[in-house]
Amino acid sequence: MQRDPFWQGKSVLVTGAAGFLGGWLVRHLIELRANVVALVRRDRPDSQLFLAGDHRRVDIVTGEVHDKDLLERIIERHAVDVIFHTAMSGGGVQATLAEPIECLRSTVESTWWLLDILRRNRRHAAMVVCSSDKAYGAQAPPYREDQALQPQHPQEVAKASQDLLSQSFGKVYGLNVAVTRCGNFFGPYDFNVTRIIPYISKCCALRAPIELRSDGGFIRDFLCVEEAARAHLLLAEQLSSRPELRGEVFNFSYEVQITVMEIVNRILALAGTDLMPRIANSVRHEIPSMWLSCDKARRMLGWAPRRSFDESLANTVRWYLEWFRGSSASVEPSPLKS
Repeated sequence: MQRDPFWQGKSVLVTGAAGFLGGWLVRHLIELRANVVALVRRDRPDSQLFLAGDHRRVDIVTGEVHDKDLLERIIERHAVDVIFHTAMSGGGVQATLAEPIECLRSTVESTWWLLDILRRNRRHAAMVVCSSDKAYGAQAPPYREDQALQPQHPQEVAKASQDLLSQSFGKVYGLNVAVTRCGNFFGPYDFNVTRIIPYISKCCALRAPIELRSDGGFIRDFLCVEEAARAHLLLAEQLSSRPELRGEVFNFSYEVQITVMEIVNRILALAGTDLMPRIANSVRHEIPSMWLSCDKARRMLGWAPRRSFDESLANTVRWYLEWFRGSSASVEPSPLKS
């Protein structure tokens, strides 16, 4: 990335820094010469933050993201200028069904504490809240930011609640807060094999059986995580000087409409393998069709991805093949959730 003088010397808090998006944000912020505070629930040796060695270049704080006292100490001690709130409970849709309160605490409670701390003590700071396309719930795509949210599943409700809180504090209290709703992230260093791209890539690299727990017909939208990190940085920069962005929501994605099976077939072709997936068709509580319109981000922020979906997917699959073939990873990847 080019070094932007905006970020040099800025004190930046990244919650969920051991997560996928959080790790990529940390990497970019280091390159931009920001002073980064990384909040993690626990050390995760399998995350990019640790695998890439970025943890040696940031101030790591270990603790729960919904701990109000901890958040206040971090923000006061480091005189935080910008917050990227990417933390949420891991494990995906099925795991959230088993632990809904944990999802609500890490997603919603953490957000209201961060917002109120800024309201009381750090009003000039900017915060970008990473919501999700899941906040829209099951309704007809393409999803646009002015649509009413219709969440049902606990994970959808958590993201929608976080989303609405952030909009409220931005518009009512005039905080420099904005919300992102992105397509499914993918890219290097994502080892959550409940997600389709790392799972299929790992199976291809290790010649392991592939099992799809859906019928392969779900339609999804995607965004390379490096593009997502750049989008979040762009939004934070503009928040600091454009009051009209306070409380606004922005979609970011490639605006692709692609089925799970089409993704699988593309990865199989890129890997040059003859593996064939077994269709279990056992998944429940998944939204069948999801994709986004990014007209607002183009119009208001001047945003556009630098690389196409096809190029980013090919680069990602190539990275996974090299990584897994050169690692001691298990030869039994977990079955895919969709």
